[in-house]
Amino acid sequence: MSIRSIRERVSASMLRSGTELAIDQRELEGRLAAAATRDSAFSSAHGAVAMARWADSVVLWLAWRIHPRTSVPSATTEFSGPSAHT
Repeated sequence: MSIRSIRERVSASMLRSGTELAIDQRELEGRLAAAATRDSAFSSAHGAVAMARWADSVVLWLAWRIHPRTSVPSATTEFSGPSAHT
């Protein structure tokens, strides 16, 4: 198994998990906003949701960073338009 295929599999798994967690987190944030009170339990829940949002962002960022590049930059090409020196 090549490093590239391992990176593809790990990245795909992390992207899938991160996306699912982000969807769940948005739903939870909506429920918390609908039940907004000054109760300390809700305050703690908002802090936990903020931490989950940060962790989810890290998972998605890392997944994109380890995802292998699928396109290789082509060789330098010169501008093929009309010459500006005429």
